[in-house]
Amino acid sequence: MKIGMLVTGGMDSTALLYEAIAKGHTVYPITVDYGHSAFAKQEELVLWHIEKLKQGSHRIKPLKVINLTFHNFQRYSPALFDLNYKCDEKDPLNEYDEIRYKKSLVEGRNAIMVLYAMGFCASLELEELWAGYLYAKEEWEKRLTVKLLTGDNSPQFVDTMNILSLMGFSHSVRFRAPFYERRLSKADVFDTIGRECDIDYSKTHSCYFPIPCHKCDNCLLRDEIFLED
Repeated sequence: MKIGMLVTGGMDSTALLYEAIAKGHTVYPITVDYGHSAFAKQEELVLWHIEKLKQGSHRIKPLKVINLTFHNFQRYSPALFDLNYKCDEKDPLNEYDEIRYKKSLVEGRNAIMVLYAMGFCASLELEELWAGYLYAKEEWEKRLTVKLLTGDNSPQFVDTMNILSLMGFSHSVRFRAPFYERRLSKADVFDTIGRECDIDYSKTHSCYFPIPCHKCDNCLLRDEIFLED
C-alpha cells in the first residue's frame, strides 16, 4: 500500500517508519517546518533514517517538507520558537487537569499540519496518512481527563480528522495512528519494533527544543524508557 507518514525524528514516528517499510508499504515521509527551533535537528535525523532505509528498500520515498507560518495570535507562548527558551516544567506527566503542552501550545497546530499533509497525500492519491501517536499504559486509564480529552494527538483527534478528510479533498485519505489501534505504549514499541528493526535510537530526538531539556513530558517519557532498558 502507498501511504504518507508524518515523521518528526522522534522515537515513535521513526519506529512506525521502519515498521511500515518492513511490512512492504511504500512510504512517502512528510515533515512540517513551522519555524520551530528544533526543526533543523529533527530534519537531520529524519534524513539519516531515510538514507539508512534506502540501503535496503526502494519503497522509501524522498522526504516532503511542508513549510508553514503560524501567526503570532496562535502562539500561546514563544517557547517553541525561541532558541534561548528554558523549559521550566514541574511535573508534566501528572498534570492531567491541564491542557497538554500548555507552555508550548500553538493554537490548532496539529490539526493544521495534518490537513496540509492530507492535501499532499490526496494530490498523490495515497490511500492513508499515518502518525506515530501513542499513549503510555497509564494514560489509557486517564483518557477522560482534561489533558487527554483536549489533546491534538489523541484517538478522538484522529477520528475528528478523518471526518474532515471526507470534505474538500479531491481524494479521500484515511488518517491512522496504528499504535493506538494496537494499544502499544512507547515501551512496547521500543521493546518490539525497535529491536526487530534494529533502530538506532541515538539518532532520534524527542524534545521540543534543540537541546534535550529533560523536563518536558517528551523527554521524561524517553528517559524512562532508557532507564528501564
